Amino acid sequence: MNKADFLDKVRSSLHRKASDIVAPAPNLLATIKDFKPSSLVKQFQEEYEAVGGNFHLVKSKKEASEKVLEIIKDSKAKSFVFSNDKLIKSIVAKIAIPEAKIISDADIGISSAYCLIANTGTLVLESSVGRLASLLPASHIAVVKDEQLVPTMAEAIEGLDSLPSAWVQATGPSRTADIELTLTIGVHAPGVVDVIMIK
Repeated sequence: MNKADFLDKVRSSLHRKASDIVAPAPNLLATIKDFKPSSLVKQFQEEYEAVGGNFHLVKSKKEASEKVLEIIKDSKAKSFVFSNDKLIKSIVAKIAIPEAKIISDADIGISSAYCLIANTGTLVLESSVGRLASLLPASHIAVVKDEQLVPTMAEAIEGLDSLPSAWVQATGPSRTADIELTLTIGVHAPGVVDVIMIK
């Protein structure tokens, strides 16, 4: 199949024509200076749930810990791994199932995040907040605080003091589509992702 035929096939599946006018891409680096933090929570939740993520808003670390235990029980997970940061260590203290010796063998990974982007429902993960615990197990629980929310990617980038060794943007469960545009969940990363936000 040559390039023209390939592009025609993609356009056809999207119900588009080569002559269609393409809207200009939004300026992703345009920061939003005036925003209400309370509205960001709602925006993140709507965007995150729209792509199949599970969102839970809690009022304390105690409630967050209880929600983690509930998710683990409902999933029938037999082992877990977690990121090495202070918030997560306090959250996982009462988990009864064993910690997996190998990250990829764990049923659930529990981590924090660098930040969350409200307008796309995205978790930003980097190496210092347990990237592997969030990517290798089939299920991921992210425990975060509402103060980590930013409106757009621009604010996330502005907050960096230096570039991390790894930077991953995860918007809901892993999804991919092959050349036939058949959607498959959970191929490259967790197929189930819960965000527990402490407000």
